[in-house]
Amino acid sequence: MTPAELEEFYDEISIRHTSIMEEVLELNPAPVNSETDNTKADTYAEALFIRSFAIYESYVERLFLHYVTGGTSLGGDSANTYLRVTDMALARKLTRAGWRFLSWSKPQEIRTTADTYIEEGWPISGIMSAKSQELADCERIRNRIAHHSIKSLQQFNVVQRNLLHTERLFPISPGQLLRIRNSRLRKLHISHYLDVMADTLVAIIDPPQ
Repeated sequence: MTPAELEEFYDEISIRHTSIMEEVLELNPAPVNSETDNTKADTYAEALFIRSFAIYESYVERLFLHYVTGGTSLGGDSANTYLRVTDMALARKLTRAGWRFLSWSKPQEIRTTADTYIEEGWPISGIMSAKSQELADCERIRNRIAHHSIKSLQQFNVVQRNLLHTERLFPISPGQLLRIRNSRLRKLHISHYLDVMADTLVAIIDPPQ
């Protein structure tokens, strides 16, 4: 991306985030100590989250390809890329290195990819490290929405402990968890996670000095 295109991308992230947060405002808070019967609201929250997380993944890949092909940050700083190619399609092919795809959902795997192709993974690796628990929780929630397996449930329980310190003693859906208003954060969990994803993307585009 050219500097002008990067600025447009920055604006796109902000506009999209504002738009989806307006949809989140329509959600009613869910109870924290009892099972909800508002399955419609739960389903809507899950749909909003899945859509946001998918967009976040595609944006992280786009920014990685931007830096690995010599793109600069908003401040004009360049990453020291080891790839030495300028074509993003070729860079995508080379970085897959025989894999069908790279994961852009797990912060640790993103850090590994960034460290492999960019000196110190800058600016992606450090930002992923700073947000690692929250971004890992986002992936756990996404997986629980998509897969009703024992493993996804176990990982979803990790999210509950991270947010609420204990697991609920009743069945709780990802949608209900997302609709709970956290007293410490003073916002719905879904709002918190959408803010984390947007803040991560913005920090990659315009890294803190």
